[in-house]
Amino acid sequence: MAWSALPGCPVDVPVVLRGLLDPDAAEMAERALDWFVMSGPMSISATMPAVVPYLLRLTVDPSVPRRNELLALVLVAAVLSAPTAPTAPTAPGNARQLAIGGPEEDHPERALCRAAFVANADRVRQLLADDDLLAGLELDDEDRASLAEAAGL
Repeated sequence: MAWSALPGCPVDVPVVLRGLLDPDAAEMAERALDWFVMSGPMSISATMPAVVPYLLRLTVDPSVPRRNELLALVLVAAVLSAPTAPTAPTAPGNARQLAIGGPEEDHPERALCRAAFVANADRVRQLLADDDLLAGLELDDEDRASLAEAAGL
């Protein structure tokens, strides 16, 4: 991955991703990653689509520390990458999503993020079937649906 080719991507992303594997550094790495992949409180950065495959790979691995926190970040990516195209203005929630996230054409990172989820749909399936991981979280039907929809399931 050519991290430097991503607009605004910090060069430290590979170091942070490796830090997620270290039990002593995982908490700090996870916090740093949050900063790298979010461009604001309700929007993902151009870095998120490139990070999604790594997050999914790490989150399905039971030996990775802070899996719950990584799954929460995966869920944020799924929710915030939902399409907001005004092609279905009467769809429930679309007007709200459009107001919060802005028009789809202004945020190409959303489509790229969805493509990353689709390319890794097998890992999303694993997450949704991982009872041990999901038992510690309170994912509702809407959260599960967001993950499934992001992956095209």
